[in-house]
Amino acid sequence: PVRRDQMAVFLLKGKFGSTFTPPPCTGVFPDVACPSTFGDWIEELAAEGVTGGCGGGDYCPGSNVTRGQMAAFLVKAFSLP
Repeated sequence: PVRRDQMAVFLLKGKFGSTFTPPPCTGVFPDVACPSTFGDWIEELAAEGVTGGCGGGDYCPGSNVTRGQMAAFLVKAFSLP
């Protein structure tokens, strides 16, 4: 299983390369601590238009990503048809 917080790092490093570092977080999602290990990554994923969260304004960082969700994230992150 891959959590939503971990997935943000995987997608952005896959898209921009292993040396990519996102800008500092600003507190977009109330359930994502800012600063935190994954906060910058999660907010950059949202800024890229890959995710709007899990509903209710939250991101649900500790939730596992389903196969369907991962497919949607990959399509959006890499502009796949």
